[in-house]
Amino acid sequence: MKETPVSICEKSFLLEGLWEGKRLDGRSWLEERNLEITFGKDWGSCQVCLGRTRVLAQVSAQVTEPRVARPNEGILMVNVELSPIAAPKFDVGRMTEEGVEINRTIERCLKESRCLDLESLCIISEEKVWTVRLDLHILNHCGNLTDACSVAGLAALSHFRRPDVTLKGDLVTLHPINERDPVPLAVHHHPVTSTFAMFQMAGTSETLAVCDPSRLEEECMGGKMVIGVNAYREICTLHLAGQVLVDKKLVLKLTNTAAEKAKKIVEKIKQSLAKEEELRKSGASRGFAAQVRAMSIMQNIAARKEVDFSKVSREAKSVVKHTKVIAEVPSKVSTGEESYVEVVPETMEGIDSDDDDTKEGIDSDDDDTNDLEITAEKTREEIINEKITEHIDLDDSEEEETVMLTTV
Repeated sequence: MKETPVSICEKSFLLEGLWEGKRLDGRSWLEERNLEITFGKDWGSCQVCLGRTRVLAQVSAQVTEPRVARPNEGILMVNVELSPIAAPKFDVGRMTEEGVEINRTIERCLKESRCLDLESLCIISEEKVWTVRLDLHILNHCGNLTDACSVAGLAALSHFRRPDVTLKGDLVTLHPINERDPVPLAVHHHPVTSTFAMFQMAGTSETLAVCDPSRLEEECMGGKMVIGVNAYREICTLHLAGQVLVDKKLVLKLTNTAAEKAKKIVEKIKQSLAKEEELRKSGASRGFAAQVRAMSIMQNIAARKEVDFSKVSREAKSVVKHTKVIAEVPSKVSTGEESYVEVVPETMEGIDSDDDDTKEGIDSDDDDTNDLEITAEKTREEIINEKITEHIDLDDSEEEETVMLTTV
C-alpha cells in the first residue's frame, strides 16, 4: 500500500519552522525524544520505545557448524522485520530499501565494531559453534528506526543468556537452565547509533542538522547521517545518505553530539539491566505485562510503608482512662397514633415548661398594658341588620330593590 505523500504546504511549513529553531513536537535541533527500555520474562527479550516508535528485539542461540573462513568464531545474525503493523507502506515478506539500509547499518555497528566476542561462542573449532540470532520487529514507525533498533539490539544482547555447555572428548552436552545457570554473552563495549536529518535551504549552501528526526521530518529531509559511537567516544560506523552538502566542521560537531548522546544511552541501558536483575532476584512482577499495569492510571505506585501497631493498645487505654464520663439523661418515651415513637429527654421538658411560663408572663403583661373594656357582645347577623336603615319600594317599575347603607 502506497503512503500518502507530504504536501508542499506541509513541507514548506516544516522547513520554515526548522530554520526558525522550532520543531513540530516542540524540541530543539539536537534534542532527542524520551527513551524507555523494558525487558521481558525470557532471556534476550527487550522492547524499546523512542517517543512513539516501538521496536521489539528477541535473541536466540543454537549450535551450528562454523564458517570456513572463521572456523574458531561464532556467528551473529541480524534480521530486521518490517510489517504493515508498523506502517502501511511496508509489505509482508518483502524487504524494502529502508529495511535493507537499517539491517546493514545495525550489522556494521554490532559486527564490524567487534562489540560481541565471537571467539567465546566457539565450542569445538571447525566443528561446532554458537549461532546467535537477533530478530528486530518494528511494532510502530514514527521516525528514526535505526536508533531504536540499535538500542533494542544492544540491550537484548546484553540481557541474553545461553545454556551452559560441557565437553567430554567429542561429546557435547547442553545443560538446561534448571540444571545450570545460563551464561551471558561477552560484550566488550556498547556501540549506539545516532541519526541526524539534514536540510538545505534552496539557494544557500548552509546545512541544518536535526537530531532524532520524526517520521514527517524523514520524509522532508534532503539527506541523513548515522554515526555509531560507544561510551569511550570511539566511532564504530558512519553512514551518509542523500544529496546534501556536508562540511568538515559539521561532521565534527555531529560526532561530538553523538558521543555525548551514546554515553547517556549506554548508562541508561546499564541501569535498566541492573533494575531487571533486582526484580528477577526479588521475585517481583516483571515483564511486558507488568510494565503495562505499572503505566495504567488505575495503578497505585506509592511506596509501601510499615505501620507500627505495638503502641495502639496502650494509647487506646490511655484515651479511655482520661476521658470524662458523661451521665446518662433520663428520657420520656411516648407512642403516637401513626406508629411512631417520640423520645423526649427530661431536660428538654424543663426547657419547654420554662418557655411556656415565659409566654404566659408575656401574655399577662400584654393584658395589663392594654386599657380596653368590653361592654357588650354582638353577633354578625345583628351587626348586618343594624346597617339596614330603610327599605325603598318602587311600584310599577322594573328596577330592583335598592338598599341604603350607612356607615357604622
